[in-house]
Amino acid sequence: MAVDFFEATQETIRTLNQSERELFDYVVKNVDEVKYWSIQKFAAEWLVSTSTIFRFTQKLGFSGYSDFINSLLVTSHSQQDSVLPDVVTGRDYGEAYLKNAMEAVRVMSPQRIQAVLEKLTLRPDIYILTDDNTHSIGQYCERLFIALGFHAYFPEAAYQMQNLANHIRSQDMIIALSYTGEDAMLIDVIQRIFLRERPYLLSITRADNNPLETLSDTNFYVFADEIRLNSMDLTSSIPMAMILELLIYEYLTKSKAQEESTTSP
Repeated sequence: MAVDFFEATQETIRTLNQSERELFDYVVKNVDEVKYWSIQKFAAEWLVSTSTIFRFTQKLGFSGYSDFINSLLVTSHSQQDSVLPDVVTGRDYGEAYLKNAMEAVRVMSPQRIQAVLEKLTLRPDIYILTDDNTHSIGQYCERLFIALGFHAYFPEAAYQMQNLANHIRSQDMIIALSYTGEDAMLIDVIQRIFLRERPYLLSITRADNNPLETLSDTNFYVFADEIRLNSMDLTSSIPMAMILELLIYEYLTKSKAQEESTTSP
C-alpha cells in the first residue's frame, strides 16, 4: 500500500547530496505534474539518465520508480501546501527571532573568539564544510574570507567535500556549519581528514553536545526555532551568518590595531 510522499521521505531526505536535494525540492514544488511522468520524461526534464532517477527514488526509500509515483499519487495537494508551523504564525515570532539571534552573539565566549583570532593570525588556508541545510551560509562564509585575502574553499558538491582528505594539512583551518551537528557525511569527512592530518576545527552548531561539537577545537552555539515544512528544514541560518560576521569584524579590528602599533613612532 502506497504511503504519503512526505511521510515516506521524512527521514531519508537528510541523506541526499546537493544534486539529489535539488531533485527532491523540484518534486515537492511540482507534485501534481511529476506524479504523471514516466521515468523517461523525468530523466529528460533534468537531462540525466533514467538510472540516475531510479537511484534517486531508491535513496528516498522507495523500492523503485513505480513505488515513488504511487506515493505521489496518494499525496494530496493540500498536504503539499500545508500551513506554516505555529511558531512562525504566532504573533511573537518576530520577537523570538531577534532574541535567538542576539542570544547566539551574547554567549560567544571571549576566550573562544581569541582562540579563533590567534589561529587566523597565522593565515591558514580555510576549508568550509556544511550540511545541505547550511549550503548558502557556506557560500557566504567563503566570500567573507576571500575578501580578507585568505585562501578559502567551499566544496559545492558532495564528491568535492569527500575528496578533501588528501588536500587539507595540519596548519589549515576547517569551518564546519551544521545546526544539528549530526550530519553523517559531514562527520565522516572530518573524521577521515583527522586520520591523516589534524587541522584546526571551528564549528557552529546548536547547543546540545552534538558529535560535531565534540570533534571541534572551538565551537559556537546558535539558537533558533526549528521549523520544518513538507519535510524540508526551514530553520533560520541567520544566527550562523551573524557569528561569522562578528568573527570577521573582530579580526579586522585586531589587524588594524596591530598595524597601527607597528607604524606608530
